[in-house]
Amino acid sequence: MEPIKIGSTIPAEKIHYLIEKFSFKKSLDIDYEDYGDRFVYSFSLNREAFSDIALYNGLANFVIDIMLNFYAEGFIRRRVNKLFKDLRGVDKSQVVEEAYQILLDKKQLKDEKDRLKNEVLDFLIEHNCLIIDGFIIFRPRSLNNLADKAIEKAMERLYLLLEYRDYIETLRLFIDTQYSQMEVVNLVVSDEGIQLLDPFNNKINNEEIKYILEEIFEEEISESDIILSSLLTLAPKNIIVHGNADNSDLLVLLKEIFKGRIHDCIGCEVCLIESIVVKNKS
Repeated sequence: MEPIKIGSTIPAEKIHYLIEKFSFKKSLDIDYEDYGDRFVYSFSLNREAFSDIALYNGLANFVIDIMLNFYAEGFIRRRVNKLFKDLRGVDKSQVVEEAYQILLDKKQLKDEKDRLKNEVLDFLIEHNCLIIDGFIIFRPRSLNNLADKAIEKAMERLYLLLEYRDYIETLRLFIDTQYSQMEVVNLVVSDEGIQLLDPFNNKINNEEIKYILEEIFEEEISESDIILSSLLTLAPKNIIVHGNADNSDLLVLLKEIFKGRIHDCIGCEVCLIESIVVKNKS
């Protein structure tokens, strides 16, 4: 069997670690040729432990890894610039980065990656030699399809993010134009859930808010919906968060909406009471 040759303009030292990933590296004779502007690796089996097809398959994976790790980002950027000329520069960069991470994720776009790999595999079997730069230029269909699918997913996420930004901005504007019904609202987080207390630590009754939401929406109303609606109605000048709520999606949302008005308590009577309650229940 003649050696199988794979070449690229990517510096060899950058991709050598990919060769180390070969499970059958000890069964290979590997030669390296440097032509200044590109390198060429030659691979051949030195024992019968693996079949020729296993070698072709392993080298096809090697080529795909090089494409995705070192060519895909620039390729995606060119596709985004071509397909989305009106997109803002910041959003373009975000789409490129998001699409690139999608391509690197082994769990995503498996079918498209398999099609590209099969095209590379067929080419290697037929020609025994593949220069990656030339392959990308002259046979870009599968890579185009893979990149476009990743870009499509990234664009969907961008649109969701833009909608989220508009949602937050609308609520911020609403809060800024609302009359504050309370100077301070205490937001207390415990194992029992979240409670709103007035400045005198009396529980704020939000049953009316709950009733209104249930009248408006047919689906079940969550505690987070009630808390958010209550705070939007009260529009307090300050919200003090008591308890550990670092992982709460609601708190992340509230800190974006009430930016500058919401603060974490560093310790007070309310926090102490909550701590005792939690400890007694555990």
